Amino acid sequence: MSSPINFELDDRFLQLEDTLLAYSHGDFSKKLLLSDNLDTLDSIMSGINMLGEELEETTIKRDFFNSAFHSITDSLVVIDNAGAIIDFNESLVVLLEYKKEEIIGQNITKFLKFNSLSKTIQKLNKDMKAIDFESEVTNSSGKKIMVECHVSVIDNNKCQSLVKIHDLTYKLQQEASRIATIIKTQEEERNRVASDLHDSIGQQISALKFYFDSISKQKDDKLRAALLKKTEALIDNVSDEIRNICFQLMPRSVEKFGLGQSIKQLADLIHFSTGIKFDVKINEDDAKIDSNVSMSIYRIIQEFVNNSIKHSKCKNIVIDLNIKPKALSLLMTDDGIGFVNSPTLKRGNGLDNINLRVKYLQGEIDFTSEKNNGVMLNILIPLQ
Repeated sequence: MSSPINFELDDRFLQLEDTLLAYSHGDFSKKLLLSDNLDTLDSIMSGINMLGEELEETTIKRDFFNSAFHSITDSLVVIDNAGAIIDFNESLVVLLEYKKEEIIGQNITKFLKFNSLSKTIQKLNKDMKAIDFESEVTNSSGKKIMVECHVSVIDNNKCQSLVKIHDLTYKLQQEASRIATIIKTQEEERNRVASDLHDSIGQQISALKFYFDSISKQKDDKLRAALLKKTEALIDNVSDEIRNICFQLMPRSVEKFGLGQSIKQLADLIHFSTGIKFDVKINEDDAKIDSNVSMSIYRIIQEFVNNSIKHSKCKNIVIDLNIKPKALSLLMTDDGIGFVNSPTLKRGNGLDNINLRVKYLQGEIDFTSEKNNGVMLNILIPLQ
């Protein structure tokens, strides 16, 4: 006599079969329902449910990694110790312009120039350090592309390394554009200075020569005195023109000699041409500041000095510059005629330009002046 069929047991086996089939197709959302018996089969089904959860979590992590791997703009290549390409992201396909099947399994040296791949891999496996170098990639059209490479070990047991390839095309284009701009600016600056020297200084020197010739020939004392007076005025004017031209050229010394040295050179130039005495105190405290900040500070000092020369009738100017890692302070004073009732910056006289530059640097400015007591300018610039 045959034993009775356990339909409940058969049904559970069917559930088990369906769930395992779903797992095999990547669907880990199915879960087995346990019976109230909690027998051996329930124990197996419970284990399969736990396996499904693990597989689902692993799949999510894998999908997330794959998504990140292929969305990175730099080319990523996984190679073995012989240099054979095991895996790569979409960016490499874009860079090389080859089909995926033309890349996989190929040796990376077919596309990327290596001085010595074997020595690089040996060094990585020995020292466990990353190696960086610049090289070139050859794409399907034979075009050579300059790249920056970073090679690191990702799996010692499987002897696999990751090569990150960064396309330098945009960087090189930017550098070329920057160089072209610098050259263009230099040429424009040379042309401007040449024009200023020819149109202004050249003409005035010709006039001076005429005056000197006239003075030597002139016998009338009054006319000679008048010519001498005109000659002196013209010499003063030439001196002012030369100083103005130098004022425009001096910022180049900031790039070459640094801010502190350039300020001292400016003070020497102004003292030589005007007789104004300078007390320059500079404490740079080994702090490094951005070139744009240096140029702006130099221009602020230049504006203040130029303003003092033109309007204050001062005999002395003090420049006290302190550069700390987090902040820059600048104190400037002159002993000129000052302003009446000027607790804040007024427009004109170059002071408005100073205010705008300080605002651009996100700094603070304190301006005080009294009649016959000169001007004091106190500036604080945060450094990041």
